[in-house]
Amino acid sequence: MSAPHEVGPLPDADTVLDLTSTQYEAELTYFIEHRIHHAPRSLQKALGPSEIGIECARRLAYKIAGTPEVHEGDGWLATIGTATHAWLADTFTAANTMLGQERFLLEQRVQIGSYAGEPVVGSTDLYDRVTRRVVDFKILGKTTLTSLRRKGPSTQYRTQGHAYGRGWAAAGHPVEKVAVWGLPRNSALADSHLWEEPYDETVAVAALDRLDGIATLVSSLGPAAAAVVPTADSYCSYCPWYRHGATVLTESCPGHPGSRVNTGRPSSVESLIA
Repeated sequence: MSAPHEVGPLPDADTVLDLTSTQYEAELTYFIEHRIHHAPRSLQKALGPSEIGIECARRLAYKIAGTPEVHEGDGWLATIGTATHAWLADTFTAANTMLGQERFLLEQRVQIGSYAGEPVVGSTDLYDRVTRRVVDFKILGKTTLTSLRRKGPSTQYRTQGHAYGRGWAAAGHPVEKVAVWGLPRNSALADSHLWEEPYDETVAVAALDRLDGIATLVSSLGPAAAAVVPTADSYCSYCPWYRHGATVLTESCPGHPGSRVNTGRPSSVESLIA
């Protein structure tokens, strides 16, 4: 049995914090939220390949204009996805070792093009050198996974796949197909579904051209551009610029008309332990 490792003194070792279970949960949650909101992806300000296919032009206008976000959300579902992606990268790195060849290229950054002079660069999940496939992992809840199986990916996911395909092709790797692999977040692996189609560069180019148009409007009108571009039902509750009942569209958005939004989003617990 190994001996306990040495630890340093507590800042105030004689103080016992008499916390209720609610207060203690809030304290632990605070440290999780702090880590989430200071992670590299949370701090990223440039548009990446995962965003260029977002159907809502207003959300893209806010991002391009640098409009301050009105909320961050708690980021927990995205964190689950990030952690699972790291595990999958380790898994397919181990598969390379098992195969005795570097078949799978993992978590490599590629440039898929640019808009308004700004490069669009992102980290891809997997490129298979044997089958010439680009695979994007998605860790999905039951509803989205069912939709992927029945109707295929959203415009955003499909565009992201072809954008990564363009990045790999530009880096000199032949691309035959792009795939979105939906993996279940809360059920068995057997519920996963892989969607794929032949790589089509025009999908990525069209998305970049659309960004050029939005960027031109933002350059002309500034933050006011967000008020005149169209919206779309793109998971409004999770948009950083969504605010229930918003009326000043240069700052925030009330959501796409008719979309289902969650008006009961929980706020940060930081105030509970201040």
